[in-house]
Amino acid sequence: MARISDAVAANLTTIYLAVIAAIKAYGLVSGRSFSGGCVLMVSTAAVGAMIVGTLAWDVWRKARYALSRRNVREICKGGICWHGVAVKSPASQVRFRIPHQHQQQQLG
Repeated sequence: MARISDAVAANLTTIYLAVIAAIKAYGLVSGRSFSGGCVLMVSTAAVGAMIVGTLAWDVWRKARYALSRRNVREICKGGICWHGVAVKSPASQVRFRIPHQHQQQQLG
């Protein structure tokens, strides 16, 4: 369920460099010159806000999903319940076989 924050974390360097490029481009367009420390602080704050925002979004989606479980189908067979598993899902096709153990009784 944490697809968005996972994607941000996986592409953190690319996002960080894109934010730095955007700050530099803004400086060129507006005619301002930003120091290296300023660019570092602003880009770090922007990327940090993006990470916090995506984590909050993922947690909110997960909470909404957990609270709306009334619509989720539950399939139970043999005491094992699959919550929200599609009927044709590979997970629903798993079958367990317990081998029969034949014990011979010896008369002593």
